[in-house]
Amino acid sequence: MLAAGGVLGNSGSCNSNGLGKSFGCSVFNNSCSVFNNSSNISTWRRTFAMLSFLLLVVVAWGMTGCAHAEDAQKSAIMVTDYWVSPEVLMQGDIGTVTVTVKNMEMARSVYLKEVCMLSREIEVLSKPFLNVGRLGPGESITFTFTVRATCPDGIYYPKILVETEEAETVRYSIPVQVDSTPLTISVENVPEDIFVGERTEIKLAVGNPRLNAATGVRVVAESENIVPSEVFIGELPPDEAGVISFNFTPQMMGVCVLNFRLEFRNGDNSHSMVLNVPLNVAESKKGVELVLTGIEVEATGANSFKITGDINNAGLEAARSVVMRVGTAEGVEGVHPYKAYFVGLLNPDDFSSFELHVKATGSVSEVPLVIEYKDEDGNLFSKIEYVSIGQRAVPTASSEGTHALMVVVLVAVASVVAGAIAYSWKRK
Repeated sequence: MLAAGGVLGNSGSCNSNGLGKSFGCSVFNNSCSVFNNSSNISTWRRTFAMLSFLLLVVVAWGMTGCAHAEDAQKSAIMVTDYWVSPEVLMQGDIGTVTVTVKNMEMARSVYLKEVCMLSREIEVLSKPFLNVGRLGPGESITFTFTVRATCPDGIYYPKILVETEEAETVRYSIPVQVDSTPLTISVENVPEDIFVGERTEIKLAVGNPRLNAATGVRVVAESENIVPSEVFIGELPPDEAGVISFNFTPQMMGVCVLNFRLEFRNGDNSHSMVLNVPLNVAESKKGVELVLTGIEVEATGANSFKITGDINNAGLEAARSVVMRVGTAEGVEGVHPYKAYFVGLLNPDDFSSFELHVKATGSVSEVPLVIEYKDEDGNLFSKIEYVSIGQRAVPTASSEGTHALMVVVLVAVASVVAGAIAYSWKRK
């Protein structure tokens, strides 16, 4: 009884009895185990729910990423390169903008529906490229647009638009610079004293202050008596300068203005400017000085004359290929046998005789004689001297008959007078 009562009385607790203790602890432990299992199940449920939520987030994010990747693939067309020619435009210039479009996809081709250029400032002369076709994986294609710089100086950004068949549009801005700074031309060196008939060297400096190279650079002499007539420089890089030389031989004294024209190209666009160089030409202190002396005029017929004399070189240099001829004037004409007279070489202090024949009609009282010669450098010079022919009467047939008649009359009168004198002597 005690044992049973002890067992029963201690069924809800652990005591020192072996059986009761074992049974009571076993029941208690089983209850705790059940309790702990229920707690674990709840915890696992919560954990499973949380993991499921995270998995859904990851899947959703992955799907979104795939969608974005797919969109990126649709926009895989890129402008990979461009260049502008000329690199810097001047106002009014026409240039080109060339772009390279590449399909960045490595697995599929892309159909290019339209490629165009848009700008509000720079005038785009090219029309859009429509229905270009398919561009294979990794392939590139270039497009060239023609533009005109109708805007002020500055940097502008026309846009390149590339539209594909998926209605995706790629936009790319390209910088285009407009700078109207021209090339420069100035006098590098010119002598202070310039004399008639003497060759003078004139040096000019041509510079390029632009940001890009200029091509086809040349300087043309627009005045006479300048050699060479032009100097070609070619390409002139940015911030570079060149010095060129011209030789000028003036033909007359006084102030003269030499004109030089600078020409260059910016791309395919031609530009030019003019440089005026004023010079004061004085009388030569040396060189050739031709003087006419001993001039005689002889009438040779009706209004015809022969002019003779000497031509002297009073200068300090030789005159070569000296030629004298009758100049052009109203009522004046050179006739044979000597319309012109070749003298040849005249050294300093040398002289030569000449003879010219001229016909002068009307009231002409002076005849122009042109003297031409070359200096030691082969430069041709000329000067004009005027010779007076006066009012010279030329014998005619009627005047000769009148003269003969007068002689006959005088002879007859003399005979009568002689006869009268003889008769009076006989009467005496």
